[in-house]
Order: sequence, then structure tokens, then C-alpha cells
Amino acid sequence: MKRRVFFERLITFGAISGMSLITLFGVFPSFFSTRRTSTKLVLGTEEELFNQTSFITKHIDNRTFIIKKAAEGTIEAFDAACTHAGCPVRWNETDQKFLCKCHGGIFDAQGLPLAGPPKKPLQKLQVQKRESSGEIILHIIDVSA
Repeated sequence: MKRRVFFERLITFGAISGMSLITLFGVFPSFFSTRRTSTKLVLGTEEELFNQTSFITKHIDNRTFIIKKAAEGTIEAFDAACTHAGCPVRWNETDQKFLCKCHGGIFDAQGLPLAGPPKKPLQKLQVQKRESSGEIILHIIDVSA
């Protein structure tokens, strides 16, 4: 095969392959991107949730969340999986810190890492309060490939 024929076929093959990929990305974009689903979960009213404590732990679909009421009255929610190895963290009310027993990870009240191997903050979830009923709504985002 001559050099000129080889390069003509190579360019033709490259052009056809490129056009095929562009078509696939346009027709089937879900194959090439992550999928995000969002779930809204009504937890109850503030009085029901924080009657005798300033935090609760909720288990939903093999995941654990810590919902806490801050001193200034705001309500925050965090995924209770440590960002280092996925071990469960717990809220320490006395120290106002999240603690991970697996590898000694410590996070502050905002979920930022303070000590241990974790480098990333805890995943913070969106919390909404309905004005009409006073119900607390947790927005859970699930990312899958």
C-alpha cells in the first residue's frame, strides 16, 4: 500500500469515527454523563424533630444523615459518611464537632476537616422550612454514574 493511500484511508477512518462519536453523544448523552436524582423528604416540624435534643440522625436508603439545629436557630444537614473512607461520623454535642472513629477524623460544626486523614468537608445537604406548615424538608441528591 502506498503512503498516500494509507493516509487517505487513515483520514477517512478518523473522520467517520469522529462523526460517529459526535452522533452518539447527541443521541445518547446519558451514557456519557453522571446521573443526578433529587429526593425531597419531609422530616416533620422543628418542634417535633428537636423536642429534647439539638440534633437527630436519620437513616434513609442505606445512607445516614445528621440534621442539627445550630445555636443561632438555623437547621443544617450533613451526610454522615466520612469523606476519607466512608465510615460513619457522629455528632458530638459537647464539643460541637463531627467525629469519625475509624481513622480519627474530626470535622467542625460546618463539616470542614480539622484533624485526621480527611481532606474534603462532609457533604452538606439543602434544608428548607415550609413557611405555611413549619415542616422541615431535606433535599437528598444521589449521584450515580
